[in-house]
Amino acid sequence: MKILHIVREKGHELALSTALSQSINEGIQKVTVLLIHDAVLTNKDSAALLGGMEVFALKDDVEARGVKASYPLLDYEGMLRLIFESDKVITW
Repeated sequence: MKILHIVREKGHELALSTALSQSINEGIQKVTVLLIHDAVLTNKDSAALLGGMEVFALKDDVEARGVKASYPLLDYEGMLRLIFESDKVITW
């Protein structure tokens, strides 16, 4: 099963800890986190919970906030691809 967590708030602890919990569950194949809106301000130092998960940030939101990207960037097409490739999408 592929699960995508779309996080909208910076440092959303419940979202990040839930994604981490699912990522270490042997029954789940892949957990991905997509940071949008103010969540793109979550940097690698403050998000130790993200561990070895695949994490992306939405390019337009990073540029709108004028910050340096801490994660690989996706455009809207890439975001849609992630959504449609996932079995389950959770938006926080």
